[in-house]
Amino acid sequence: MIDSAASLSVHPAYDADERVAARQAEALAEEKWRTLCTQHASTFVAAERRSSSIKNALKQLLHEIVDETKPCVKKVGYALDPNAKEEYYEEDEGGEAEKILPASELLADLAEKHRLRRRTLMQHSSLLELLELPSLMDACVRSSLYEDALSIAAFANTLERRHLVEGGGMGQKYGEHEQQQQQQNRRGLVVAGVISEIRRRETDLRRQLIHRLRGDVTMPQCLEVVTALRRLNGVELERRGRTGKSAASSSASTDHDYLESVHAAMEMRLQVDFLEARDVWLEGGVIKVGSAQAAVAAASSSSTNLEKGTSAQAEQILDGIERYRTRCFEIVTQFLAIFRGSFALSTSSSNSHDYSHSLLSMWTSRRVQTFLTALHTNIMTHVHDTATLRDALDAASFFASSMGRVGADFQSLLAPIFESRLSEMIIGHWNDGLNAINETLRACRDGGIAGPLFGTETSAGKEENDASCSDAGEMPSSRTPTPPRKLLSIPPLARFVNAYLNGLNELRRCLLPGSFPSIRFAHTKLIADVKMALQTNERVVLTPGLRGEATRLREAASRMKSEFDSCVEPYMSSCLEVAFGSLDYAILESEKARAVEEAKAVALAAEKAEFLRMEKEQADEEARLAETKANDEKEAVVEGKYSEREKEEASQATQDELSISDHEAIPSSEISTSKPGSPPLAAVDDEDSNFFEDEAAT
Repeated sequence: MIDSAASLSVHPAYDADERVAARQAEALAEEKWRTLCTQHASTFVAAERRSSSIKNALKQLLHEIVDETKPCVKKVGYALDPNAKEEYYEEDEGGEAEKILPASELLADLAEKHRLRRRTLMQHSSLLELLELPSLMDACVRSSLYEDALSIAAFANTLERRHLVEGGGMGQKYGEHEQQQQQQNRRGLVVAGVISEIRRRETDLRRQLIHRLRGDVTMPQCLEVVTALRRLNGVELERRGRTGKSAASSSASTDHDYLESVHAAMEMRLQVDFLEARDVWLEGGVIKVGSAQAAVAAASSSSTNLEKGTSAQAEQILDGIERYRTRCFEIVTQFLAIFRGSFALSTSSSNSHDYSHSLLSMWTSRRVQTFLTALHTNIMTHVHDTATLRDALDAASFFASSMGRVGADFQSLLAPIFESRLSEMIIGHWNDGLNAINETLRACRDGGIAGPLFGTETSAGKEENDASCSDAGEMPSSRTPTPPRKLLSIPPLARFVNAYLNGLNELRRCLLPGSFPSIRFAHTKLIADVKMALQTNERVVLTPGLRGEATRLREAASRMKSEFDSCVEPYMSSCLEVAFGSLDYAILESEKARAVEEAKAVALAAEKAEFLRMEKEQADEEARLAETKANDEKEAVVEGKYSEREKEEASQATQDELSISDHEAIPSSEISTSKPGSPPLAAVDDEDSNFFEDEAAT
């Protein structure tokens, strides 16, 4: 203690009063309380307001209980009063007099109500299930349990028939029936509320079923949904038929006709809802996948915009056509499989199937027209080469032929779209060539230079110039005309011909005969425009005062004009006919080939005749030589005969002379006047005649 006292005396700061510490703690607690009140002031105000409203509600409830029970207490007291009169009427707030029953009747009524409440309590579970029917049906709808939901809807019709409709006989008057209906409605307010809630769930079920048709559903799923919608229509038809029977104002045949008309209208409405829902699915898929705008956006964000953009556009267009084809064909197939057969069998009307078929025809016509409009827009905007045009034409033709299997072939409607685009693409190439030659001529005139108008020409080209240009006026003998190499010396015309051929080369990928008239007209107009441009250029360069290389410019203008008329124009015409595969051109080609074959045959026949003639001459020469040799030999033989005869005659004459000299002299008249050694005249004459006859025969 001494130490503690010493420590307190040493440290006076710790000598504090407990009351001061308590006041400080109290001040701190009050400050915290004020802070909490400030922070939660809105909560305190709301709690105060809520407590005051609860107090007011309780007071009002007490007043209402007193007001409601006071007449009952008064009635019970009056009924239990033995001195009360037998009948007593009390006016209520509405001014109506209400009869107060005696105690026995009042107690019997209360006992009956109590018995009803006890029975109600005993059926608590069943009533709870009844009250839970709307929520149960809502759960079935959300879980896609369509069978269970439709069963609940049918049970609602049973409830309505048992508790709300029955009791009105066929022979009752209209006023009595309405009065009894009102009494039943008062008694069955709970059932009526449950039925109305189930009717709302039926609307939700129909909406969900139709919404499911807006997605990608298979044929079995689609059949399931349509079957559920038909059962839902059957529930509604049953309710309408029961309402018509309760009215009891028509005969049985009229009631049957009414139900038939209602069923036909429901079925038609179901078909319309089906096609509208499938329309949403069709449009959603095509817009999301097959739009060419998405391809353009994808191409603009790529590195190589031209090539990738073109390929992306082509792929998007082809993909859109394919998706449109598959979805349209799937919708038509589903509609025909679901509605065509069963609808004709389920109704007795003879025109029901016609209505269904006409509805499908109208829908198909509208979808085809929508497809053609979108295709025309995409083709005209995003197709710039014939390869893509040909692919799109093949895809669209396949789409049309596929729809032809269901009676909706529209191939004849595709030609105008693609033919016009093909003509525009070809004419675009030609216009580029025309613009290029005009720009070149204008630049050379303005600059006064003629260098770009002249080019180099090879020696082979110079040798072939005459042949190529002379044949250009006629139809070429080959299937593809050979370009005139003379144009290498005139670069503007050569570039123009290249642009013209580039336009015709587009026909190799996509040849559409329907575009021939427009292309021929454009060809004629192009030639006229080029001639006009060359004529204008020649007239301008011939104007006096032209600066620069005026002489060469005039020479080039004149040469270009003459070469175009003599060489380029016939070559362009022949190329156009070759590209078209024209029948006239084919006939001329065959005639020219036949003329060439005939010329070859004539030349071969002449050569053969010449060969035969030479052989005959050689044979005649050999025969003549042989004859000459035979004649020589014959003459030699004759001469040998003559020499032997002369010798014989000489020897004979010598012998005669010797004989004459020996016997007697011969008279001078008998002596031959011929020379010695010559044969007798008669013999000589005979020999000579035979010789000349042989010579004549030879």
